[in-house]
Amino acid sequence: MEQEAQVLTVAEHALTSREYRFLICWSVSLLLLYAIGGYLGTRLLRSYTAETARTRAAWLETPIMGMAPTSTGGVLPSSVKPTDVIVNMSMNRVGEFALKESAWTADFDIDFRWTGDGVNPGENFRIANGQILQREKGKSYKRGEERRAGYHVVARMSKPYDASRFPFSDEGLVVQVEDSTQGSDGLRYIADQGNSGAGPESTPRNVTLAWTTTGVKLRHRGPAQTDPKARISAEDAYSQFYFAMLVVPGSLGIYLKLFQALFASVALTLIALYIKPTHVDCRFGLPVGGFFASVSNNIFLGTLLPSADRLTLTDMINTVSLLTIFFVLTQSVISLHIFDTKGRERFSRYFDMVSLVVLAIGYVGVNIALPFAARPN
Repeated sequence: MEQEAQVLTVAEHALTSREYRFLICWSVSLLLLYAIGGYLGTRLLRSYTAETARTRAAWLETPIMGMAPTSTGGVLPSSVKPTDVIVNMSMNRVGEFALKESAWTADFDIDFRWTGDGVNPGENFRIANGQILQREKGKSYKRGEERRAGYHVVARMSKPYDASRFPFSDEGLVVQVEDSTQGSDGLRYIADQGNSGAGPESTPRNVTLAWTTTGVKLRHRGPAQTDPKARISAEDAYSQFYFAMLVVPGSLGIYLKLFQALFASVALTLIALYIKPTHVDCRFGLPVGGFFASVSNNIFLGTLLPSADRLTLTDMINTVSLLTIFFVLTQSVISLHIFDTKGRERFSRYFDMVSLVVLAIGYVGVNIALPFAARPN
């Protein structure tokens, strides 16, 4: 009789084929949801990367100063004989990135060389995409017709940051210099690529300088800037020297700092699956607390990053975290029903442990795949 009772007890605690099928379906469903979400997210992030590369290439490949067709479809008169001004720029320091305000600070030296007295590029230059905070005159000379003027400049630059892949996106920083008085009929910049550049010490420690380049473009003012059919005149076109550089932030460190609280809240939520579902306060209290922590992290990121009109990497990570917490709450309700109503304690514990493993694998996998997809090519 005692042996029969032991066999009956084992049978009561063993999982039925129906319960095994339920565990398999639950696990496959969760993994499939994570796989679909991860696939769609990585695909979207890769499209953002490709779009950024195309936009950057198109900007660099637009016609430079000369007799080539301009961006508005016209050409400058061949009779125009402007004064050539050779420009080089050396970037001393890049800093004070303000993502929310779409700005950064540039500290650089700029040097102008030209012949004749018809123009004064040193005194009349301006920053087209920023505001000069400090301007100090440096080395200057006059040797016959040859002129040279050097300046040390600190400027606050405007820069719309792309939040779609932050913090794994590389950023193009540009300084655009043009003369405030002379149009392209009076002055033409020529970029001195060989004497321009930026050293590795010019960027903060957590930012890597990928490359720099210089060039010259035409910028149109007046009707030609807004109306492609307007007649282009040399007086409305301004020669513009640009110094562009590509910087890559220390993405992994920033990523962990931004989301460490969020990851901790999800980890505490998963730990709740070790608690018996009948201990309602602890079992459900941890996921609810993790939910509010995730919402707080989302609000914090909203104060730090510029607004975006599309789904960003940070949105994806916050969404998958909130969904994971929701899955844990749903699983806890089902587990409580199995444990308390059905009286299947053993099945409830199996359900908890299987769910813990599946949710952890799915969550970690997505949070590895998304940052990899967001990295620049």
